[in-house]
Amino acid sequence: MKKYIKYYILLALFAVSACVGVSAPSQFYTINPINNTFQAQPQIRANIGIEVVKIPQYLDKPQIVTRDSNQVELNISEFHRWSEPLGDAMQTAIADNLSVYLPNSIVKPTSFRQEQFDYLVWIEVNRFDATFGQEATLSAWWSIYNGKGKVLLQGRTNLQQNIKTTYDDLAIKYSNLVAQLSAEVAQKITKLKK
Repeated sequence: MKKYIKYYILLALFAVSACVGVSAPSQFYTINPINNTFQAQPQIRANIGIEVVKIPQYLDKPQIVTRDSNQVELNISEFHRWSEPLGDAMQTAIADNLSVYLPNSIVKPTSFRQEQFDYLVWIEVNRFDATFGQEATLSAWWSIYNGKGKVLLQGRTNLQQNIKTTYDDLAIKYSNLVAQLSAEVAQKITKLKK
C-alpha cells in the first residue's frame, strides 16, 4: 500500500509541476533619439520647451499595440512592452532630437517649469502603430507657442515607414518616425527665427 501512495504522490507532483509552466520573459523597448550625424541648423539660438506628448488612450499602456492586417483589429502584446510611458518616451526623444537638429539651442522637457522658454512645442498624436510586414505610422498635430503662450504655428504631420515582422524593427522604425517629426518641428522653428 505504501508503494502505491508514493506512486500517487509522485504522479500528483508531476501533474502540478506540468500545469505551472514557465512563461516567456517580457522584452522592453524605448524610442531612441537620433545620433549626431544628422544635418544640423546651427544658426538658431533659442530656449525650447517640449510639452508631454499627448497620445491616444489605446496607446496609453505599457504593452506595445499593433494593428492586424484588416487595420481595425488591435493586438496588445503582453511580452513586448515600453520601458516607460510612451508619451514620456516621445517627449524625451523629441527634446533630444531637437538638441541635435538645433545644436546652439537649449531644448528640454517642460518639467523644468521655472525656466522661461522662447518656444513651447505641443504635440498630440492621433496614431502611432504598425502592421507587421506592412507599415509603421505616425500621425500627429503639433503647435509651436511663444514664451507668452501665443500660437505661432500649427500643423499636422503624417509619416509612414515600411516595417518587417519583429518588435526590434518596430522600435527602430518608431524611433525614425519620431526623428522625422522632430526634424519638421526644427525646420518650423528655424523659419520663425528668420
